[in-house]
Amino acid sequence: MSNQQEKKLFAERLNKALLEAKHPISPTYLANEFNNRYNGQPISVQSANNWLLGKAIPNQDKLAILALWLNVSNQWLRFGDIDQINTPNSNSLESMDLDFLLKFRRLSNSQKKLVTSLIDEILR
Repeated sequence: MSNQQEKKLFAERLNKALLEAKHPISPTYLANEFNNRYNGQPISVQSANNWLLGKAIPNQDKLAILALWLNVSNQWLRFGDIDQINTPNSNSLESMDLDFLLKFRRLSNSQKKLVTSLIDEILR
């Protein structure tokens, strides 16, 4: 399969996942929502547009964030090898859990310790 064909098929899966999750097919929306969840360098609206149009495929760390957010497997999103878009498993996260996890990852180590201690205290 050619690189161009891979990009096109990725875009089809990304669009399908967005629709299944009831998100609009919009580069601005995609860039904003992605950047809210990603702790690396933000992507541009143009990058999101390239993903949606099949002109580019995100690298692995960005792909992982997209897959978590859209509740699909990395494997399916990148390669389409899995038949079902939402593969139920014990590792799937609810939206609120995912938001917490992504915010937690952006904290400093001392902040993470503080939050962890607070959670431990609440659970006692």
